[in-house]
Amino acid sequence: MPELLLTVPAVLQRFLTDSTKDRPNWYRRREREDLFLGADPAAIRLGSGGGTVHVLWKAWLHQGGRASLEEWLRSTQRLVLHSGGESRRLPAYSCLGKAFLPLPDLENLRPRIFDQTLSDFQVPLYQETLIEAGPTAAALVASGDVWLTFDPTCVPATHSDIVGLGMRVRPEIAKDFGVFFTNQGHSARSGTERTITRFLQKPTVADIQKLSQEHEFLVDTGLWLLSAAALEVLFKRCGWNSRIQQFDTPNGLPTYLDLYTEVGASLGERATPTAALKASGIRALFKSVIELPEARFYHVGSSRQLLESMEQLQWQSHTPRRNHTIATASVSACQNEGPTWEEGTTGSSPKIDRGSVVTGLPAGHRISDLMPGWCIDVAPVGASKYLVRPYHIDDSFRGAGKDGKICGLTSDAWLRSHGFSSTATDVFHARVYPVVSAADISDELIDWYFAATPSEEITSFVHKAELLSCAELPEKINYARYFDQRNTGYEASVRRAFERLLRDGDASVFEQDCTEIARFLAGRPKLKSWLLTNADAIEKAATKPEHQARFLLLLAQITKRTPTRFRSEAGFERLRGALVSAQKIHLSRPALSLKEDQIVWARSPARIDLAGGWTDTPPYCLEHGGAVLNVAVYLNGQPPIQVFIRPILERLIRLRSIDQGAQETIETFEALADFRHPRGSFSLPKAALSLAGFLPEFFQGKAAKSLKAHLAAFGAGLEISLLSAIPKGSGLGTSSIIGATLLAALNRASGLNWDNIDLYSRVLAMEQLLTTGGGWQDQAGAIFPGAKLIQTEAGPTQSPTVRYVTPSPLDFPQSENAFLLYYTGATRVAKGILQEIVRNMFLNDSQTVRILERIRANAWQAHLAFQTGSAKDIHRVVARSWRLNQQLDSGTRTAETDRIIEICGDLLSASKLLGAGGGGFMLLCAKDAASARQIRQRLESNPLNSRARFVDFSVAKAGLEVTVS
Repeated sequence: MPELLLTVPAVLQRFLTDSTKDRPNWYRRREREDLFLGADPAAIRLGSGGGTVHVLWKAWLHQGGRASLEEWLRSTQRLVLHSGGESRRLPAYSCLGKAFLPLPDLENLRPRIFDQTLSDFQVPLYQETLIEAGPTAAALVASGDVWLTFDPTCVPATHSDIVGLGMRVRPEIAKDFGVFFTNQGHSARSGTERTITRFLQKPTVADIQKLSQEHEFLVDTGLWLLSAAALEVLFKRCGWNSRIQQFDTPNGLPTYLDLYTEVGASLGERATPTAALKASGIRALFKSVIELPEARFYHVGSSRQLLESMEQLQWQSHTPRRNHTIATASVSACQNEGPTWEEGTTGSSPKIDRGSVVTGLPAGHRISDLMPGWCIDVAPVGASKYLVRPYHIDDSFRGAGKDGKICGLTSDAWLRSHGFSSTATDVFHARVYPVVSAADISDELIDWYFAATPSEEITSFVHKAELLSCAELPEKINYARYFDQRNTGYEASVRRAFERLLRDGDASVFEQDCTEIARFLAGRPKLKSWLLTNADAIEKAATKPEHQARFLLLLAQITKRTPTRFRSEAGFERLRGALVSAQKIHLSRPALSLKEDQIVWARSPARIDLAGGWTDTPPYCLEHGGAVLNVAVYLNGQPPIQVFIRPILERLIRLRSIDQGAQETIETFEALADFRHPRGSFSLPKAALSLAGFLPEFFQGKAAKSLKAHLAAFGAGLEISLLSAIPKGSGLGTSSIIGATLLAALNRASGLNWDNIDLYSRVLAMEQLLTTGGGWQDQAGAIFPGAKLIQTEAGPTQSPTVRYVTPSPLDFPQSENAFLLYYTGATRVAKGILQEIVRNMFLNDSQTVRILERIRANAWQAHLAFQTGSAKDIHRVVARSWRLNQQLDSGTRTAETDRIIEICGDLLSASKLLGAGGGGFMLLCAKDAASARQIRQRLESNPLNSRARFVDFSVAKAGLEVTVS
């Protein structure tokens, strides 16, 4: 993933980088990434451009500064997220940074984290965007007070040095932002780089309408992709001397540069850059803009924007909630009269009217209600006191005299009426906010701030207190107390969520990231003890099996010595049983449907998973639905999975594996039931036979006392021969496809009358019986022929919808296409990988869920690529698919795969290990057919090992087939 460079207020930076401090959960989540935490220098304005240069420079120094800065800028991609400003228009989070303001727990905000912040949604999306933009984009610069939601796969691989990301809005909205203008015509498609004809900062509506007669316009979202060359231009403009590797400025720091005004004004074809930018080489850079289709833009730069954005988010939820506390017991939702915001309150909540923001009220306060537009920010100072900062929602904390505002009044009038001299040149520096005890935070004190004629008693009280200005607060705040107060609120919130489950059956707590809850509980012994004490009742109240399983795994995470029922395996077993039941597997009554000399021959193609794999795996698919694009293929011109069944006179079942050279005879129910050992040679056929009704628990009717008697009633014994012309651990879905093929053969031999959907469901159940925990894409990939998108909706039954796509580049003759199938010679058992990833699915781990969402979206991108028949687009899908798989499981990529890629060199466009990865077959996407032939020559001349080889494949026009001799 790209490195994350994050700017925060300087005092907060010192606190967070002090390893002796108890840092908040949201920082620990960011710390698990490749994070550098920076801050702008004190009392020096750098602007967005200068700030970007400064944090990059500091990160370079932090990493040793061994390579030159220019080499370092080219070494990897970096996301620069600015959240270290003064936050004058959103004072509630001036000490924290807007990127870390808490977000409400709204239904459409997924994945859900109990203490989620804006950065939890910004960072993953922006990092993915930077990756999609490709290696030309060295950095993505973003503002912490802007949150965009969009599909990052719509961002193409970029080639320009400066790329703005824009979106369509009405002129009435665009007038408040920067606006890109581009020529109309064929180049104006979404997902393409478009030349910028001009860039205007906050143009009038009339100007936009006039220019839009000949141009298209996109509003600047504030997200800019910059190449290393563009970054070097910014450094040079800010005073960097590459010869001495220092800033050639009086203070040794970057000079002021605003990215969106000075640089923005230079982007158009006929733009006139400033002399300093021109001298820095701005004209040599290529500039473009990319449209983000269907993007949503949320601005939290001011108190009012915070309320408006959160109200938009709430009403976009499926079931809007009003008069309801949402999120972490910290943030309040919209009330009937209008939006409000309450966060960080640990005492009783006051009655809040529309347009009010209340943050940090401690236990013991005496605030009962607030008038519309009245806001309060309370921050801990010292060992036990608090700074109280009342303000009006539209106060900007900027200006003086008649140009400044304090609590909605002009600053000169407010200062005069409240007994202060008007000496401050900026209200931001006016010392008018008292440091008091919790009990002193009262209605009378707040009323005093908003009163035109204030109380003399409160005037005397305020003037005797220690007074601070907004500018001084960050240096005075006690961050340890600040975060402890929030954690107290989060603890109460988590407990209330479980109490709602016990009281009302509201299981929404299990829609949250239980991994994060488990981490939080490690430092909250009282809450942990309460949870264990009420474990039985909570488990009973969680009626959905996936929620029961999630709770059991949560308990396993927080207890070192767990009772058997609290171990991880108990959670897996709970879901396995539910899945078998949910597939509505009806009991079977097999009866011989063959003549004594007939043989059933079933054969299936293998499947190549191009995109979407893992989203078909429970419990993810049960809660979100899955989407996979895979291709049924013949290997070397033949269906590689084959099963033969013939009746025999002996009352037993004889199993033979042709490829393994193994054989086993089953003569008892006990031997047949011994299938829960996935490493056993015949576990899979034993499970298939059981589901087909040869084990009493799956038999319809009164079961016989012995297998011999059961087979006598059936009419014969059975000899089953299995052939897999694919190495074990291939990644081509072999085990599930063998299961589907065997069940299809048993279906014909036993007269069970199952259709393809019955087979699909029974294989899913069989995987659960085998404890391998697989999904549905393997059997679906073989049962349904050709290339297709297979989709399921959320729910227990997982019925597939199949969308076929044909023809495609994979349909070309092997000699003409650029797709190669290479067996690496290495194998990897999928069960261990599955259990690790499925455990994260069970716990609703937010990082895992977020990657799975991208994987599912990539399946739809693959469907689109196949429809257009573009090999280039398919290559991009394959590359994305493997990259996302690596994010999900780092073991997917191995030294062997790196060696293959190295041998292929620049002939290779994309590659992907198939299946769970780590071994088996690898799909190689050459740039063209000629490159494919050269790749084959290189790898055949330098084989990875004695088993490595190419295997010819072709798209299977037929899926699973069954015939009788």
